[in-house]
Amino acid sequence: MHVTTLVAPAAEPLGLAEAKAYLRIGFEGEDSLVTTLIAGARSRIESAAGLALVSRSLRVTMSCWPAGSVERREIRLPVRPAGALAAVRVYPLAGVAETVTDRFTLEPGRSARLVWTGGAFPWPGRKTGGIEIDYTAGFGATASEVPEGLRLAVRRLVAHAYHARDAETLAGALPEDVAGLMAPWRRVGL
Repeated sequence: MHVTTLVAPAAEPLGLAEAKAYLRIGFEGEDSLVTTLIAGARSRIESAAGLALVSRSLRVTMSCWPAGSVERREIRLPVRPAGALAAVRVYPLAGVAETVTDRFTLEPGRSARLVWTGGAFPWPGRKTGGIEIDYTAGFGATASEVPEGLRLAVRRLVAHAYHARDAETLAGALPEDVAGLMAPWRRVGL
């Protein structure tokens, strides 16, 4: 599965003023750095947990349906929480995509599952990129709608990166306190 952001989030889960207050920065000289650290921390946390903190429109592109999805009548989407389904398209071997949105529904919330509700199951003809699913994901359009534990994880990761002043903090292993705050939100597979 390949995930593309179609419409970026309108805000970050942590505002500049809030981050500067948390870091105890009382001047404007670090605004650019702190803004970059907020975006990096959000991205790292979202990637590690399979979440979209602030709502955005996404496109999931697949070459084939995941194994067992026809039998289970559902497809687990990679980014959650799910909001609304925009479109499901299947591409034939050649030609224009067939829109099959009416054959599916999206279960909103933390599960992010696309459920096949009826009609013939649409099989792609293309070997690569034959399936596209467009949907919204995220807790809401504003920072205040993001759960406080995840907002605190962003604040803590920004603080770690600000004080360490190295790229490893945002790219390496998550600090224990941040990992602990994210633990309830991680997707666990059996």
